[in-house]
Amino acid sequence: MSRTGNQAKGQKPIIAVCGKGGVGKTALSALLARGFLDLAAKPLLLIDADPAGGLISVMGQKAKSSLAQARERMIESARSGDPAAKTRLAQDLDYLVMAALEEREGYAFLAIGRMEEKGCFCPANTLLREAIDLLAEPFALVLIDAEAGLEQISRQVTRNVTKVLAVSDGSARSLDTVNLIGEMVGIERMAIVLNRLDEKAACAIVDGLPPALARSQVLGFVPEDKTLLDFDRQGRTLWDLPQDSPARKNALKIAKVLLKEANSVNPDATN
Repeated sequence: MSRTGNQAKGQKPIIAVCGKGGVGKTALSALLARGFLDLAAKPLLLIDADPAGGLISVMGQKAKSSLAQARERMIESARSGDPAAKTRLAQDLDYLVMAALEEREGYAFLAIGRMEEKGCFCPANTLLREAIDLLAEPFALVLIDAEAGLEQISRQVTRNVTKVLAVSDGSARSLDTVNLIGEMVGIERMAIVLNRLDEKAACAIVDGLPPALARSQVLGFVPEDKTLLDFDRQGRTLWDLPQDSPARKNALKIAKVLLKEANSVNPDATN
């Protein structure tokens, strides 16, 4: 049920999974990541851009450092009063971002993390945007589990993202959020994934899309999956879902479509 989309020739494939809170975007991000690795899209960069975390956990990993911690170290350096320390801040940014990157076989991951101080998370989002620009080049593909809602889109964290996956569970509110995402990033850069719906329900949603979304690319659907729910309740990594899991199988289909698009515009992207 997928509709094809467009990506500018030669662009690094950077994919951001966005949507209203509670639609299952983190689980989808984890399953897509697993799918990309199964399809040998390596090296893969995974970014947990939600301050509340989640992607790293459902992958069965733990982040030793984060961008928020890197920012705190930079602030401490700037407040130290040492002129030499202040002149090193630009250089320190690269170093601290690289220090927050956790490398594994075939992939690496980066967590935005939580700030110690209260208040707006805009500075950390700005740092995340710079980190994406800094880190993306050596990787075949970048997958970002974005913060729920529209904040990171409005702060242009997604400025160099080539594909925004807008996740909906079929509810009116989630579709309203998808519509807003389309308005902000452009329909041509967005694709819809329907989550926790069977094929019949997903097709009904697609057939009933409002005019503003009717020309959107629809990548497919991921059904409700009892095994996934059991894994989630037990705190088990979703990467260990069996290959015959309906959610894993459908996420793999979506990953194949995304990878085919990436290869069609940038043949060296995943080689």
